[in-house]
Amino acid sequence: MDINNNDRRTFKNSAENCKKALKSLRSKGSNCAAMICTVLIAAAAGAALAVDDVPLDAGLVSSVGTGNAFKTFAPLKKYDVKISVDGKNFGVQCSGTVKDALDAANVTVHEDDLMNIGLGEALNENTEIVINRVDIVEEVQVETIDYATKYREDDTRTIGYTETVVNGEEGEVETTVRNIYVDGELVSSAVIDKDITEPVDEVVVVGTKEYNPIDDISISQLDAPLDLVLDENGVPLDYSKVLTGKSCAYSAKPGALTASGRKAVVGTVAVDPNIIPYGTELYIETTDGSAVYGYAIAADTGTALTDGLILVDLFMGSYEESCEWGAREVNIYILN
Repeated sequence: MDINNNDRRTFKNSAENCKKALKSLRSKGSNCAAMICTVLIAAAAGAALAVDDVPLDAGLVSSVGTGNAFKTFAPLKKYDVKISVDGKNFGVQCSGTVKDALDAANVTVHEDDLMNIGLGEALNENTEIVINRVDIVEEVQVETIDYATKYREDDTRTIGYTETVVNGEEGEVETTVRNIYVDGELVSSAVIDKDITEPVDEVVVVGTKEYNPIDDISISQLDAPLDLVLDENGVPLDYSKVLTGKSCAYSAKPGALTASGRKAVVGTVAVDPNIIPYGTELYIETTDGSAVYGYAIAADTGTALTDGLILVDLFMGSYEESCEWGAREVNIYILN
């Protein structure tokens, strides 16, 4: 409560008047009146002390009257208290406890802050209060984990073929770190949590089957050897001789066998084994270059061949395909 100077004078005057009245009553032997006035004096004195910002529970001083006792209050001693906080050093004059000094200086102490003295300790002439501000900061650090690429070979696919069948995904390490700062300076750092998401490996299928570009222009379904290379005119670079003559085509039921015991497939051909032995590797194309049967193996024979009516009979995948080929002049290159 705020009290002005006029109020202070009023309380002091009331106390003086009570004292005078008490003296008069005592001279007349009035104990009852003395008691009443004693109470009034105490109240007035207390009010006057409160006005002077002195707590009512300060040091007590006893006074004794004729047959009656009453108490008055003396102020506590104030001390010059030094305070160090937030990079500043200053002082405050105060009585009471450390908390009273901080309140007087309008300084707030937070739960994590460090102090060199307890809040409840009584002040004295040597009291120095040092407060260190403590900040606890938690931060999340994210680090990626690269995924690996794994290759899976497929011998049914030609060399150069690639297909990604599983897309790779990066993993992640999420680390929570607790940092403690004292007056803005990092004093400790600790990992309090770590969450790991494993990466997903990428899987790529790659072809391992050897491939010859001749296969793209050939009817034959046999894989041409890599060392079978053609020149700019479409002629094999490495052959022992070339035979030219009439060709026809034929087909058979699936799974049929040739005279040499090989399974009949597109690429096996019938010949006169006396001219072209079984197992001989061949390259066959029409003499005008309009069609390429391609890489072939001598594996079968027939009456028309042994009678010399045709030079070669080409196996086709269907009757319709054999009819489409008909009879054509071909060059047969005997490969080395």
